[in-house]
Amino acid sequence: MLFFGMAEAPEVQFISLPATSETPRPIPMHPHIYSNGIICLDLLGSAGWSPIQSVESVCMSIQSMLTGNTKNERPPGDEEFVRRDTRRPRDIRFIYDDHTV
Repeated sequence: MLFFGMAEAPEVQFISLPATSETPRPIPMHPHIYSNGIICLDLLGSAGWSPIQSVESVCMSIQSMLTGNTKNERPPGDEEFVRRDTRRPRDIRFIYDDHTV
């Protein structure tokens, strides 16, 4: 069986590293990215993870989340979360309830 169709390439942005490590790039503004760089995405947590997923599928999910964003804001409670929660991202139990971005 043969299938024919058109597929569009994903939007890609190439970035260059700063000349020195003293000037790090800012964390993207997104309702699911905390100001310390932790990404709140069910796919990255143990509940949403599946061995079927590849590095490519994870990267495409993150890319889709970033490019589809229309809100230039941090998650609710960002300042308190960053100040109080110093655990590793994999040890944090997020509640995923926002499917609008």
